[in-house]
Amino acid sequence: MSITSITNATLVTADAENRVVHGATIVIEDDTIAEIRPASAPARSGATHTVDARGGIVMPGLINAHAHLAMTMFRGFADDRDLQGFLDRLFPVEERVLSEETVRLGARLAFAESLRAGCTGALDMFWWPDASLDEARQAGFHLESGPIFIGFPGPDHTMFADRIERTRSTAPHRWLFAHGTYTMQPAELDAVGRLAAELGTRFHIHASENQSEVDDVRSRFGKTPVELLDHYGLLRAGTVLAHAVVLDDHEIQRIAATGTAVAHCPLSNLKLASGVCRVPDLLHAGVVVGLGTDGSASSNDLDLFMAMRTAALLHKGTRHDARVLPAGTVLKMATIDSARALGIDHLVGSIEVGKRADIVRLDPDAPSLTPSYDPISTIVYSASRAEVVDVWVAGQQVVADRQCTTINVAATLAAMRELQIEIAR
Repeated sequence: MSITSITNATLVTADAENRVVHGATIVIEDDTIAEIRPASAPARSGATHTVDARGGIVMPGLINAHAHLAMTMFRGFADDRDLQGFLDRLFPVEERVLSEETVRLGARLAFAESLRAGCTGALDMFWWPDASLDEARQAGFHLESGPIFIGFPGPDHTMFADRIERTRSTAPHRWLFAHGTYTMQPAELDAVGRLAAELGTRFHIHASENQSEVDDVRSRFGKTPVELLDHYGLLRAGTVLAHAVVLDDHEIQRIAATGTAVAHCPLSNLKLASGVCRVPDLLHAGVVVGLGTDGSASSNDLDLFMAMRTAALLHKGTRHDARVLPAGTVLKMATIDSARALGIDHLVGSIEVGKRADIVRLDPDAPSLTPSYDPISTIVYSASRAEVVDVWVAGQQVVADRQCTTINVAATLAAMRELQIEIAR
């Protein structure tokens, strides 16, 4: 048995009480958090590896509730456009360069970026999901993914009916993905919903990302995206809506009543000029809201620390209320509430005995984190990915002293620079 002991930690648990334990020791046995001891408890011998946090913050791994991870290859390729202009720029180049090989490369780069930024898991919607899942296993990254559906053949040149049959024949799956109500016909959406019910999978879709999308779907199908999903029974426990920016009061109530979760992506929503999701209203209605980055093509990075700070400040500014989205709420959005949205909160999302050891240690000597009167506020308002020193996923140390231990980053960067030449031509 491997036993790792992290000592002298300012432990931010993100548990139900958002407890902070000063001078804590966290004992990891193989992949599991076996013990959390306060400073006054006697030390336990037998650790095979000990890390002294030296009073620095130790926190749960961040969980990205909506991403297109392999889009790292398109970082900066479609900037300064709204959603429709962004997709018009992106879809043709995806058709030209995407393959299982390039998706593997893009995902590998994303895992390196994410792990070094303290993100240990993600819900990922992209082509060739099996390739990304395989790369995630090698990187030691917790990836939630599955088959994706769209209303045209896509870069993998697969017709919709063939996608349905292939998904059924390769079951089981944890997730099915539909790109959006604006890129699919209602009958296709209905077919994916029926397949998800048949296979017992969770479901993820872009929904109501901006006003143009809502107007387009309403004009073509007589319903808004959320109304269309509700009509086909796709607002339900186990569904995660990405973005959900343009919602009316009734739609918020239906999302809450059906147990549907939302992935809030403030960085891409702002960059694409999509608007501001009504996060305070969703939370007030009882909706589980996780935090996502979206893809690196639309938000340009996978930094959940920046997403946390942006979410906290954005809603204070737009609501003219400094208390509307406090630091503790935002931290939970990026940890336990993202885990809850993904249906993995029994495993990860907080540092508690019996849960999997997905743990991040921040630099105790960082000037930007000093002083720290409230460690939760420090994480949300002061910390960045630059302060991430060590990361464990399922007890495996995947980042040690800011270096990835499971990914050849230099080789990955070299390969991506070669692909960049192909994309840019």
